[in-house]
Amino acid sequence: MNAESRYLHGLNERQKEAVLHTEGPLLIIAGAGAGKTKTITHRIAHMIEQGVPARQILAVTFTNKAAGEMRERVKKLIPEGRGVPLVATFHSLGVRLLREFHEEAGLERGFSIWDRDDSMRVIKRALEKLNIETIPGRNVLSAISRAKGDGISREEYDRDANSFHERTVAQVWQIYDKALHEEGALDFDDLLGRTLMLLQNSPRVLELLRGRWHYITIDEYQDTNAAQYEIARLLSGERRNLCVVGDIDQCVAEGTLITMADGEKKPIERVKKGDLVLSNYGSGAMRPSHVHRIHRRSTRETVTITTKSGRRLTTTSDHVHFAGYRLGIVPQMYFTYLMYKHGVGYRLGVSQVYANGQRTPMVGFQQRCNHEHGDAVWIIGTHTASNDARVMEYTLSLQYQIPTLPFVARKGVSVGGYVHDQRVIDALFATIDTEKGAFRLLRDRGLSRDYPHHRAQSRDSNRRNVTITLCGDQRGKTPMHRISMTGNDDEGKHLLQSIGLSVRSVKNGSSSWRFESAHADYAALRERVMHISTVFPRLAIIENARLGGNKANPKDGNSLGFLPAASVLPGMALFDEVGGYDIITGVEKATQTRRVYDIDIEHTHNFIANGIITHNSIYTWRGADIEHLMNFETQFPGTKVILLEQNYRSTRTILTAANAVIAKNKRRKEKNLFTDNDTGEPIHTYAARNEMDESWFVAQTAVEMIQGGIRPDEIAILYRENFQSRALEEALLAFSVPYRVLGTKFFERKEVKDTLSYLRAALNPKSKVDLVRVAAVPPRGIGKVTLDKMLAPLEKPDTNGFTSIWDQFFLTGRVGDESSITGATLIKVTKFREQIAAIRKAIETLPASEAVRYTVEVSGMEKMYQEDKKEGIERLENIHELVNLAVRYDEELPPVGIEKLLEEAALQSDQDELEEPQAAVSLMTIHASKGLEFDAVFVTGLEQGLFPSLREDTRDPEEERRLFYVAVTRARKRLFLSHAGERMKYGSRERALRSEFIHDIDQRLIVHSSRDGGVEGQSGEGIIW
Repeated sequence: MNAESRYLHGLNERQKEAVLHTEGPLLIIAGAGAGKTKTITHRIAHMIEQGVPARQILAVTFTNKAAGEMRERVKKLIPEGRGVPLVATFHSLGVRLLREFHEEAGLERGFSIWDRDDSMRVIKRALEKLNIETIPGRNVLSAISRAKGDGISREEYDRDANSFHERTVAQVWQIYDKALHEEGALDFDDLLGRTLMLLQNSPRVLELLRGRWHYITIDEYQDTNAAQYEIARLLSGERRNLCVVGDIDQCVAEGTLITMADGEKKPIERVKKGDLVLSNYGSGAMRPSHVHRIHRRSTRETVTITTKSGRRLTTTSDHVHFAGYRLGIVPQMYFTYLMYKHGVGYRLGVSQVYANGQRTPMVGFQQRCNHEHGDAVWIIGTHTASNDARVMEYTLSLQYQIPTLPFVARKGVSVGGYVHDQRVIDALFATIDTEKGAFRLLRDRGLSRDYPHHRAQSRDSNRRNVTITLCGDQRGKTPMHRISMTGNDDEGKHLLQSIGLSVRSVKNGSSSWRFESAHADYAALRERVMHISTVFPRLAIIENARLGGNKANPKDGNSLGFLPAASVLPGMALFDEVGGYDIITGVEKATQTRRVYDIDIEHTHNFIANGIITHNSIYTWRGADIEHLMNFETQFPGTKVILLEQNYRSTRTILTAANAVIAKNKRRKEKNLFTDNDTGEPIHTYAARNEMDESWFVAQTAVEMIQGGIRPDEIAILYRENFQSRALEEALLAFSVPYRVLGTKFFERKEVKDTLSYLRAALNPKSKVDLVRVAAVPPRGIGKVTLDKMLAPLEKPDTNGFTSIWDQFFLTGRVGDESSITGATLIKVTKFREQIAAIRKAIETLPASEAVRYTVEVSGMEKMYQEDKKEGIERLENIHELVNLAVRYDEELPPVGIEKLLEEAALQSDQDELEEPQAAVSLMTIHASKGLEFDAVFVTGLEQGLFPSLREDTRDPEEERRLFYVAVTRARKRLFLSHAGERMKYGSRERALRSEFIHDIDQRLIVHSSRDGGVEGQSGEGIIW
């Protein structure tokens, strides 16, 4: 088998296509279990086999588990000696770069990394200092984190802060930043923000890294925030060899009434796959169309549209509507707008709808854009009075530093002003960077750069538009979608012909040309657009829907453009349920948790929601920022788009059961995954007498599977609540089944965090957060008053760079003349200082594991936990595991080993410990199982009240159903579901009923058994796959 076929073996056609596309931008959209990791790793292995050095490949994902899994898979695929590419999370990549280029980044190499608890302590102290009690610290920290993730600096946030909440955040942020600086620390968001600043401000570093990594792959791309997006864009450079993998989503709110084919109005949550809904086939023709699939999830950002006729529709902010200003029906109104002109920049302006007293109504901003040869216009605000539009224009101009001058000099009687002097206008725009302010304005208003409210028509090679029209061509019973492109230059004509497209003249003897094509598959039409973009770098994509009814005048259009809900504005028209128009009168944006749905409609891709015709998702992205998909295609013309939906994880039986369960879930998006895997074994359910009977069944079955050749580490036992593990562990011990429990995240356990704080405090004496944490572990008589004195800043500037009494005391052994620490307190502080100094010496001289062991001993933690008869043993075992972890860094020269251990501690979670193969059955909560998979899975405790949980403090029933879906889809080949007839609760036995989840599964897929009743049937007859 040759090298190429080796990495294509076992892949479907779309996966093969992705593996072979190595040069140029690539967008892979994947469903759960669709083999995206396999596709990514085989693509990397293929590139290495084709001669790309492994060191030139960078792969980035969002969790350490995913990074470790990808790294191990690549290692197994490629021959020894070929090297392994760098696989990292965005945060670990940031740590690596900031340490490597710490001087350019303005940092000390040994900077500390704060976790959320560290940050919260400082935030709370800052709020106390400001005497603010009305705003929770977590809200302030979230606001700071969100701003950093959006690439907003503290100075920018401070400048734009208006409300009391924003001003409070700005004040706290200043105190917070000062604390970070004084302690030589960064928080998690800084790992990204400071990395982005490094790339933006150091051309040498950026050039070096672009030369280092020629191929970049990013998984879970929909989760990127603005900083991560910019890091990826900068690193890709001119090569543009960037492959991103993401997911799909776009929804309307629960309770929305969908018009069915028979005229019934049914809530969207009751619509099922295969149902017939009423849909617009084009030009107002309403016909039945099938629901192809259903998506479900929850959201916090919603937009509610109200229309003139009283209709209301609530959607996610990224849901695409068909909306726009229609001449003749748009009311008299005024606009404040932002206009863009390529090569010049952005400007603000005001205009209006010229309707009253007009022979031919006009939308003013469209006319102005045409006159000034602008490319695009965004409406920032709509008004009923001219002065309101002017006030907004003036205010925004000052706030965002965007000029209001026209791009083209005005003509008229008065010609003496600067607005009439083209030379002055050109000079002004040449000296002002309008892009930064314009992008900030669009972001603040929730508007998409790739969805302007108006685009100018193509004219020649200076501007290229391609138009896609949904349902733009009716041919019999099948709706057809059209693509068209026009021009008047030979260059454009020849470029289209060079990629095999047919171009014709608009009319005989004309130099103008036209390309047109129709297709029943809308996604295929978009792929054609991507093909065209390979020869037109600045191609603008315009999407319309031709769904309006008969036109009174042939010149009147019956199409509306695609617009995200966040960009829809009052005065715009929507299509109503009969193909007419309804006018938007109000748009409300809200932050609230809502359950949302979307339904994919076969062929037509539209449905009627609360009387409004709206779009369904063909492909859009969920997660951090939908613009990243749009910007990806804009930033990287010629992007290859590949859709993966095929499930490879589970057997057909398991997948069918999972889809049946999720059909009622309100919080998880359904993808209705399919698979080519075998039907597989039936699902086994076991009706136990009690929890011990259930546990013995699990243990005995695990023994039988292990004896039959299944490795122990391919078996998982899942439960809803932690207390369930006790009986299971007891049974596994009785049957001598090796097992391990995955519980609370390792690095979040108190004793582990205390040990790490000792290490950080020793390495970095300026780290106040760590000193405060360990000063009382174990208790040593150093209280808050003493700590405040120790960490207080020196009143007089120190020539040696000391910033506090502790800083000076730690490094010199002297407390200084101004210190108020004396007597018995000084003795305690001196002893504490000696302990920290001894730990520092150990870090600088001993292997990493010995340094950790010494730290636990000299600090007094070991003795403290040895004397703790309640929890001491468990806590010491966790500390011993930290020592085990440190062994992997023993070969590093001190203190690098400990530095790397601290980096891993800041970025890792306990789930990563499961990635290394161990011959043991895994016990874990369902929450902890996310992202993992096993050949055989037991889901235990399937009883009403336990799973689904009915506790008041736990999730609602829809969330419980989503967790059950997660549990079921962890299984590749064999799935066991068990429930007990009674269970011990708070010292007494209570009867239990079988979980409703088992009833949701087609009983023909299940074999039922019990200790007393043997096995009940499963025929499989009548099941259609």
